[in-house]
Amino acid sequence: MRDNGIEVFTGNELLVKGCLEVEGGTHLLTGYPGSPVANFFDAAEAIGELLREHGVRATIANNEAHAVAMINGSQMTGLRAIAAFKSVGAHVASDALALGNMAGAHPKGGAVVVIGDDPWSESTQVPTDSRFICKHLMMPVLEPATAQEQKDWIDLAFKLSREAELYIAYLVTTNQMDGGGSVDVRPNIFPEVNTHQRTQLDTSQLRVQDMVLLPPHTWRKEQDLGSRFQRLWQSARRHGVNRILSPAPHPRGRHEIGFVSSGQAYTYLQHALEELGVAAQLPVLKLGITYPLDAELVADFAAQVKNIIVIEERRGFLEEQIAALLTACAQQDTSFLAPALWGKKFPHGDGMPVIRGINPSIIIEKLGPVLLDLTDPSVRVDRAKVEAELDLLRRTAAIDFNICPRTPSFCPGCPHRDSA
Repeated sequence: MRDNGIEVFTGNELLVKGCLEVEGGTHLLTGYPGSPVANFFDAAEAIGELLREHGVRATIANNEAHAVAMINGSQMTGLRAIAAFKSVGAHVASDALALGNMAGAHPKGGAVVVIGDDPWSESTQVPTDSRFICKHLMMPVLEPATAQEQKDWIDLAFKLSREAELYIAYLVTTNQMDGGGSVDVRPNIFPEVNTHQRTQLDTSQLRVQDMVLLPPHTWRKEQDLGSRFQRLWQSARRHGVNRILSPAPHPRGRHEIGFVSSGQAYTYLQHALEELGVAAQLPVLKLGITYPLDAELVADFAAQVKNIIVIEERRGFLEEQIAALLTACAQQDTSFLAPALWGKKFPHGDGMPVIRGINPSIIIEKLGPVLLDLTDPSVRVDRAKVEAELDLLRRTAAIDFNICPRTPSFCPGCPHRDSA
């Protein structure tokens, strides 16, 4: 692989290349294969000789819990470890993740957990929204949007993990992993401590109060989560993880509408706004860290708009957090004028679907009527263009395709394929 320039990668290859570009190198790549991240291990195997040459440990664990146990062990010293598994695997690994995240990542190491979600349920028997189990585990969620971010944010995830001393859930989706793209690459970096240059673990130097989760250590570590979240937000601000993308200040003080989105849904939103002819005219809060939300950033954005429209796949995870933060703002400041919040419900009825995923066409279908009713003179809405887009969706939806049905089945190579 080249040290600089443009290269083309699949989604899973982007993750592996990201591991190779991590500052200081990645010591351990592990996990358990399952769609949409199964090819993460194929990509690692394809460069197996390179990894072995530089002493990087890459291995498939017996299961997801075992993979996280390996990560937990790596945090006894300053190693950087990553595990990848599918959404259902997060359930299997939840006990080990709860312990590891509460104990915390090593301030010179870092722990990243890639979770592959399948919003459209095309290769998953349980339609899971992994953001909710991450919240249950109090584990921060980082969602890359573009192909460039999918690669580059692996290094960012390790930085956030070290600086906040928390595990970072790295959420990706089927379309991201089955897709890919052209990205700028950087030189590979390999760790100094490796299978050829081993280190000795001095158990007398272990942070017992931090790493042994038995009472009273446990509640003290939980008590410390608030300060670790503060460090997470401070780190995120330094690295520009969350951004308000806004046009010029509104002449009347507040824009009529603004959007909040993250991950792949953000790219769908940008596509839809381009098609509708209003891109860069409306403010967008692009979130990288989707749990826990930065309350100050949400309050800043809320002060700029009269209506917040949340664009996210599956359940209303961002919407619920924003609603709680807006309530808190009103409780703390009686003069705070909270914007109206829309997401799973729109002014014209149903909003973003709760079941299965979204795409630019779904967003256009839902946003079109909102734009046609928009009376903000600072936004140039081409009504004919919007109506043409809506008409195109109506006409294509009316076409009847006679396609051979697909027989339900597990993926080739899955151990459940024959037994089920």
